[in-house]
Amino acid sequence: MPKSYTVPPPPHHNEGKTAAAWTMNLGIVLGSLGIGIGMVVSALSILIWVGAGVVVLAIIVGAVLSLTGRGQPRRYGVAAAAATAADGSARNTRSGRPAEADAR
Repeated sequence: MPKSYTVPPPPHHNEGKTAAAWTMNLGIVLGSLGIGIGMVVSALSILIWVGAGVVVLAIIVGAVLSLTGRGQPRRYGVAAAAATAADGSARNTRSGRPAEADAR
């Protein structure tokens, strides 16, 4: 008996370019830079712990921003998926019969 599968909604179009992602990544890079400098210059060994604190703080701030809505959009239902699929160029996104779409 043939099965019919529905095509999942397309991914968000922000490609990770959100305030939460940028904040967390920038904090991790700056903290890692501090850790690296602290490891190379022995007189500045306190930078290892300061950098680790910056990394932990960046992860917390990024998570909080993501939870408050600065990350991926939360409302991405059927209507938004249909609108995105209507603008898509792939054959399967505009299939009138999703059971016959090539979604394996």
